[in-house]
Amino acid sequence: MPGIPGVVVAEQPHYLPWVDFHEQLARAGTFVVLDNVQWLRRGWQRRTRVALPHNIPVPPPTEPGFQWMSIPLEAPHRDTLIQDLAVDTRQPWAREHLRMLVTLYGKRPYFATQVLPRLEPFYDAASREGGPGSLLRVQLASMALFNESLGLTPNLVLASTLDKQGADKSARLVAYCRQLGAHTYYSGLGSSLYLKVGLFRDADVRVLWQRFRHPEYAQGREGRFVHGMSLVDVLSNVPVDEVRQWLEPSPWGPFAPRPPGD
Repeated sequence: MPGIPGVVVAEQPHYLPWVDFHEQLARAGTFVVLDNVQWLRRGWQRRTRVALPHNIPVPPPTEPGFQWMSIPLEAPHRDTLIQDLAVDTRQPWAREHLRMLVTLYGKRPYFATQVLPRLEPFYDAASREGGPGSLLRVQLASMALFNESLGLTPNLVLASTLDKQGADKSARLVAYCRQLGAHTYYSGLGSSLYLKVGLFRDADVRVLWQRFRHPEYAQGREGRFVHGMSLVDVLSNVPVDEVRQWLEPSPWGPFAPRPPGD
């Protein structure tokens, strides 16, 4: 599933991200990885949502129905850029994360065939990462973990390799779009809180907001459906061909293929 030429997505790198992230990845002609920004201690860059242990009942809607799985970092300062963060090699986190995922998902219908064969080599390589930049390398590897399964062939560009211009986030994103020859910036709805759409309009770049509707699926627990889970959760429970269909452009949306001869 190739991206759409001229469409740019810009996101911070994440650890084993969720389906919505991969929907953006599927639309992007160029996916700009924002590695040159400060990390957020309570952000998603080094952690992901996974299922609760089997012996814990599904909590009420007022409480989270998931747990965080986080990569330990080596003495990070709040001003450290993502590209400079180092994984804490003193902790056997990769082995522990693999064991945790096997415990949580080992009995789910597609874990053994769709997920585990990719997790094992990923965590083996991740366990040997260390030093400045090691978190970014782990993040990028985790983001690409299921690309082949999903038929995704993204063109990733690190923001640190582009010319960083502009006084604020919006201006810098516009500069990236200009450098990459973009006609469309595809953004998550969360960015609507700060994105200055007028700057994009002035640069002849249209802004499209992501309106992906996450299908619900059997997560192996009675009770409410929990959104925003890692793709590991999805592919442990749903056939990969079905997930591919989720990521295809909507036939009535802005990314719908043009009719033949149009």
